[in-house]
Amino acid sequence: MLFWKFMITLAAVVGVGTCAGLWLIYTHFLVATPGTMEVLERQLTKSDAIPAIQDEEGEAIIGETRLLASYESMTYYAAPARTSGVACLVGKNAWDQVSYWEACDYIPDARDILLEVQDPDGRDILFVPDQFDHGPLERDGWVSLHRNLLIMPLAEPPQPQGPELLTRNATLQKAG
Repeated sequence: MLFWKFMITLAAVVGVGTCAGLWLIYTHFLVATPGTMEVLERQLTKSDAIPAIQDEEGEAIIGETRLLASYESMTYYAAPARTSGVACLVGKNAWDQVSYWEACDYIPDARDILLEVQDPDGRDILFVPDQFDHGPLERDGWVSLHRNLLIMPLAEPPQPQGPELLTRNATLQKAG
């Protein structure tokens, strides 16, 4: 009789533990956590304005951009879109005084990339929600410019392999 009570108690504990474990796995890995873009909720400042001709035809509301970061010749902004639940990444090249580019998409699950684009200089850009984990991408060479923006720097130009190459090139230039 004591054996059966023990078996029933053990089965109940194992059953409840299994259900709790499955619920935790389900909520952590399968239930979407809505992403947010808090940068779009902050007060506009003078540095948020894009110095360009504003296109009223695009999806991004250019008059409400928020500065994210600058990198080399590009400045990146976040902008709300005309469609609810959509955020836009806007890029402005320092050398082009009249135009900009924009890319927009729905704000995804907090663990997903919002946008992956290539800027005019050829760098890969990731636009991500606030909750996105940058760690794995940073280990792969991505650079976080802002909590919502990562960039893959361009590869360095090839360098000479050794001093003998430099000496040979210098000798050839002197001879010529």
